[in-house]
Amino acid sequence: MSKLNSNALPFRPVHTDEHALFLTFSNGFPLTKVQILHYFNWQIIISYYYPYVEGVNVHMPTIGQPLFGKIVFRKQCIPALLMGNKEKIYFIVDGCHLYCKRFVTQKSKPTATESTSLPDDGNHSDGDE
Repeated sequence: MSKLNSNALPFRPVHTDEHALFLTFSNGFPLTKVQILHYFNWQIIISYYYPYVEGVNVHMPTIGQPLFGKIVFRKQCIPALLMGNKEKIYFIVDGCHLYCKRFVTQKSKPTATESTSLPDDGNHSDGDE
């Protein structure tokens, strides 16, 4: 006998982008992973969803200070609650501005060497048919 719920909604995997926000820092005022994690887990009170943050990535350039990062929340509703209908929001974290917008993965463009870039979809007949 199956223990699956016949009334359950169909499984729909959630893409990580739906859980994430893209972060930018003011030039010269970067934030650390710990500062961002602490702010979103302890300063913003939505107690039903605590702990909120799944992970934080801060891009560390080889030269200079970090300018951007990504925060991934445990629940997909958290970015929607924070953003509302706004395109960009900001917070002041430890005296530094933290700008947030919805995270959208950039689609990679096919390279010219891929067959899909050919007008004949990769059909390379010699014409001797």
